[in-house]
Amino acid sequence: MVSYSSSLHLCAVECSLRRMNRRCKERFGGYACNDCKYNINRYTDADPRQVELFMVQAEMSAGVIQATDSGHHMVFIIFISLCLLFAWISYRNEKQQDSYTVNSVTNTILSSKGGSTQHEIIMNTLRQVSKDHDRKIDVNKDGEINCIDAAILFYKYYPDKNNVCMEQNVNPSTKMNHLFNCVRINGVWKAIEPQSGFTNQHSYYMKDVWGAKYDNSKNKDVTRDYLQYVK
Repeated sequence: MVSYSSSLHLCAVECSLRRMNRRCKERFGGYACNDCKYNINRYTDADPRQVELFMVQAEMSAGVIQATDSGHHMVFIIFISLCLLFAWISYRNEKQQDSYTVNSVTNTILSSKGGSTQHEIIMNTLRQVSKDHDRKIDVNKDGEINCIDAAILFYKYYPDKNNVCMEQNVNPSTKMNHLFNCVRINGVWKAIEPQSGFTNQHSYYMKDVWGAKYDNSKNKDVTRDYLQYVK
């Protein structure tokens, strides 16, 4: 099955090729990118520095492709081939068994090994954050119980520290000033609202909770700034 990272890389390479060939005259990250389907910021909540590094890699790949006469056509062929492969795999899986059965079998296998799905891990972490919130635990001792405490607690309780971080989003234009978490899910960083467990949200994703007020291009990794409170 086509991975998230492969799809992101294809989008990033196509973005780079379009700018190299002057089919797009915009600078990456500009206002015009918000509505472009090749803007990888639409598909990941990665820190802007990680996105920039990803684009540097994509530009290098695009340079190699551009060096060949049929390079630009080649990326379309690869992209279409991957899409067809994904569609065929999806069709085959659907014919074999419905999605409910697939998920049930997967969860059973993971449970038998003593493990949990990533969704279950996130939900368990949110429940632990909610318990501490109900106990009015002021983690950073600033006299307030707010998003800072929730984000620190989520980081503290999330078991895989290599795939979780604390992020800050400050955006005066939407009056956003918020601390939250990002979790790597299937190779892609996704923003998680750590307060969603006790605010009865229908989803724990930042985009679902905050809507247009949340602009992931404003994300900044501030994990090191708050590690002192993780005890």
